[in-house]
Amino acid sequence: MVTGYSQSGNFEAAFELFKNMRKENIPLDVITWSAVIAGYAQRGCGQEALDAFRQMLCYGSEPNSVTIISLLSACASLGALSQGMETHAYSLKKCLLSLDNDFGGDSHNEDLMVHNALIDTYSKCRSFKYARSMFDSIPRRERNVVTWTVTIGGYAQYGGSNDALKLFSEMISEPYAVAPNAYTISCILMACAHLAALRAGKQIHAYVIRRHRYEASAYFVANCLIDMYSKCGDVDTARNVFDSMPKRNDVSWTSMMSGYGMHGRGNEALDIFDKMQKAGFVPDDISFLVLLYACSHSGMVDQGLDYFESMSRDYGVAASAEHYACVIDLLARSGRFEKAWKTVEEMPIEPTAVVWVALLSACRVHSNVELAEYALNKLIEMKAENDGSYTLISNIYANARRWKDVARIRQLMKNSGIKKRPGCSWVQGKKGTASFFVGDRSHPLSPDIYALLERLIDRTKAMGYVPETNFALHDVDDEEKNNLLAEHSEKLALAYSLLTTSPGCPIRITKNLRVCGDCHSAFTYISKIVDHEIIVRDSSRFHHFKNGSCSCGGYW
Repeated sequence: MVTGYSQSGNFEAAFELFKNMRKENIPLDVITWSAVIAGYAQRGCGQEALDAFRQMLCYGSEPNSVTIISLLSACASLGALSQGMETHAYSLKKCLLSLDNDFGGDSHNEDLMVHNALIDTYSKCRSFKYARSMFDSIPRRERNVVTWTVTIGGYAQYGGSNDALKLFSEMISEPYAVAPNAYTISCILMACAHLAALRAGKQIHAYVIRRHRYEASAYFVANCLIDMYSKCGDVDTARNVFDSMPKRNDVSWTSMMSGYGMHGRGNEALDIFDKMQKAGFVPDDISFLVLLYACSHSGMVDQGLDYFESMSRDYGVAASAEHYACVIDLLARSGRFEKAWKTVEEMPIEPTAVVWVALLSACRVHSNVELAEYALNKLIEMKAENDGSYTLISNIYANARRWKDVARIRQLMKNSGIKKRPGCSWVQGKKGTASFFVGDRSHPLSPDIYALLERLIDRTKAMGYVPETNFALHDVDDEEKNNLLAEHSEKLALAYSLLTTSPGCPIRITKNLRVCGDCHSAFTYISKIVDHEIIVRDSSRFHHFKNGSCSCGGYW
């Protein structure tokens, strides 16, 4: 009965019956223990599952493969690497897991399930070396769709997107090709979104269209396609996918709103919000968070404030720290610092790190040194500072020509063991990905890249472009600063793209950090003289440069 309740999702009844059985000293077999451990794991109660397993061993019951799989699920949910490794060792000791050269046999299915669970656990604990070792230990012909999916999903979710794409290609290749399921497709689309790999994303979309087995998971796959196209800079195709959906769920609407928001198309985001309500969907906290984000990145201050006030008044949605952060960002970006600070002071909850980061980011736009210092100190108090926070304050100090403070922040970072991530920009081309770092001269086309960049800068200067030397965080003369600015990674990526992209085709650049203010200004001028729309995705949003203007309207 415990198993029956657990499998039907009635965990409360299963746990109550289990407790009563223990009180009455009714013998508990491995099936009962496994059902309880599985129930805890499925509810996200990883610690309780681990405790139940310990009690099971003390009770003298021998775990089976099902027990181990449930226990590994609990370890994965907790990110408990050491307990996962102990479970791995226990499985080998009790012959519940075969060694590499013994794979197969009568218990093949259970053996593969344990292997898959171990891959999932190691991936979610971000121990990719062990996850990949487990994957590689399974002969190619023995791997099933779960084996491939948990490995691809681990890479896609935790920073190995390029590896995820390579594995997906292997998965669908002969011999021993395995057909991906809807979850595999969602994972690989996530990898494409992370890399801004539009070409690969389109190929996977075509794969989905050619095979009709995903219709039962239409929501799942279509929502991932909307997200992928939006994050790859093609929000119009994302809208086509959205419009072609026969039915939509709340994630569909929110994903489309989010796509418009990150591209600074606030009016379209508000239109989707209105249509969502007319379709019978009630906005929740996530819907309003996305909506406020869209307003903030489109400069729609009054509309954003109206929606924020209507959240609790009209919809009964309580504002979280993230909602307040969006409102503070909205106000501070538009220069309304007094109102932003008043909002912080009147928050009914304690401001979290996300609030102070929002305030610090907005101070960069308007060079508000005093407020930026206060926000950074709050982050330091919370031990929530990172390289991005220090870089922001360095930019603000440099803009104010306070070079001693720039040096002090560098020393503070060094003492804290915090290293600044190097700026990196990349573009996807027909021959693969080309990546550039600051001052990069490793590419075979470097002489041509720098020559073209010099010509472009000269032409834009004649049009009125003045290098914003405050973004070169060094106390050197202006000529040297100009040279430093010309070597920024996004400028190198643009020059490379102009050399290798057919006229009229959009140029898509992705940067791991926020785009430099001088590069933003230069790209605005360059877009007047090149026959391309320049689309830049940075860590915050998208910028579409065309005919001398940017879609952000200065709200970035």
